Formats: sequence, structure tokens, C-alpha cells
Amino acid sequence: MDSGTFNTTVDIKLKQWTDKQLPHKALEVAWETLQEEFARFMAEYKGKDQDDIFDKLKEAVKDESIKRHKWNERAMDSLRVIQHNALEDRSITDKPQWDAAIQFMEETLQSRLKDTESVIRDMVGPDWKERWMNWKNRSPEQHIRNETKNELERVLKLHDEHTAYLANDEVTTVRKNLEARGVEVDPVLIKDTWHQLYRRHFLQTALSHCSLCKRGFYYYQRHFVDSELECNDVVLFWRIQRMLGITANTLRQQLTNTEVRRLEKNVKEVLEDIGEDSEKKTQLITGRRVQLAEDLKKQGNRYIWSSPHNALSEEDCCK
Repeated sequence: MDSGTFNTTVDIKLKQWTDKQLPHKALEVAWETLQEEFARFMAEYKGKDQDDIFDKLKEAVKDESIKRHKWNERAMDSLRVIQHNALEDRSITDKPQWDAAIQFMEETLQSRLKDTESVIRDMVGPDWKERWMNWKNRSPEQHIRNETKNELERVLKLHDEHTAYLANDEVTTVRKNLEARGVEVDPVLIKDTWHQLYRRHFLQTALSHCSLCKRGFYYYQRHFVDSELECNDVVLFWRIQRMLGITANTLRQQLTNTEVRRLEKNVKEVLEDIGEDSEKKTQLITGRRVQLAEDLKKQGNRYIWSSPHNALSEEDCCK
């Protein structure tokens, strides 16, 4: 409810995120993307140049090159600084950026709300319409969950701005009200059900506020701090969205300028190593054509050295 506390908490959380998880996760995603593109390129049909004799060789080169590749260690530190600086900025300069942040926020909230609705639906079982139309029924546990949900929804209606957690006396009240209706319920189940209901309530409230903030850019721009319309959550989503864009551009540059070349170097080294290993070449380059070529080579050598009518000089033999 307090704007100052919200912004301070957000800054702390974003700093912790940037220091620990964010750059590591970003590089992990970039490395996975490079592997996927490399694998797609190696598996892509090349028309007349395609030769299935080399399929095993290509697969081995791909796997070993990826195994040897390590992302540049300095990239993470550089990325961390860039992400930290991007998240510190709060200055939304134009309305299109504001609108894009609201759209990003709405899509994220809608996705989380959909997941939460699905969890609640699984908890309480089919509603009366579904039970009647599809001949389904609730399990005993779903029946208890449904009764608990109905009781907790009354609490939310009475206290629209309730905190995220139920107090012990509220849990006791809910349990006694349910017992009066013949429903025995565990306090842990009450808290678990409350968690999902409150999450749904919170997301629905946030979506409503998001709709109000669509007209709030000029309030934000003029710093109407005393205004009832505070859209700090929109600013948060803008900061994250901007950071994601800058991160993507930075990783793209690292890929094209450094990592692709390093991967290419690994491929050359792997091919050289395989070229010097006769056993590996025998394992990886196989097929009917290869066997025929080997047989022809052996027969040719046998003919050259065994035939009395082919007295060849040492130079001719080498040819």
C-alpha cells in the first residue's frame, strides 16, 4: 500500500536478482540457443552436397565441439554490470514505452492468473455444470477443499485489502465455521487453499489497476506523487522489459563477435583430432560405398605387387 516501501523492496530484490541469478540464467539461455542453431545447421539438408556417409562424423563433431565449448568467463561480469545499470533506470521517456510496459504486464499477469485458476479448479474439482453435463463428481478431498474455498472467499469479501497471510485466529475461525457445517479440515489445508485464493485475488486486483494505469503516463511524467493514481508496478515492468531488450542485444553481440568464432575453432580442432585417429575414422565413416572402396584398394595393391607382367618402377608404384 505504501509507494516508498514498494520501490525500496523492488530495488533490493532486483539487486539480489542481478547479483546472483540473472546474468547466469541469461548466458544459459544464450548457450542453449547457440547449441540449437548449431544442431539445426548440422542437420539441415544441403541438397546435392548432402552425403549420408558423413552423418556419424557430423554428429560426433557436433557433440564433441559443444562439449569442449566454454562461454567466455568475462562475459558474465560484463553482462551483470549492463543489466544492473538498465534496471536502475526509471525514466520512461514516451507513451509508446509506457503502453508496451502495460501490455507486457497484462500478458504476464494473465498467464499467472490462468495457471492459478487451473490449480484452484484441480483443488475443488468440477463445478455443478460440469458434474451435470459430464457425469463427474468431486472426490472427498475436493469436497472439503470446495467448502474451505467458499468460507475463505467470505473472508476476502469482508476484507478486500487483506494481507497475503492468514492470522492464526482467522484460521481457527474458519476451521470452527466449517466444523459447524460438519466439515473436518486441517489448518494446513486451510492455509494452502488460502494461498491460491489470495494469489488469484491479488492478480485480479493487479490487472484492474493495470487497466487504470493506461491513462497514467502523463501523471507519471509530471511526477504527481500525491495523485491517487500510482503506477509503480508499471514502472517495474518497464524496467524489466528494457533490461531484457538490452540483455538480448548484448548476448547477440557476444554470440556473433566471439562465441561463434570460438565454436568454429573447436570444430576445426575436433576434425583435426579425428583425422589423426584411424580407429575413430573407421568407426565414424562407414557404409557400403566405404567398404567397396576399401576392397578395391586392397585388390589394386595386390594386383600391382603380385603380377609378373607389371614390372613397375618405384616412382610408378608411388603414383
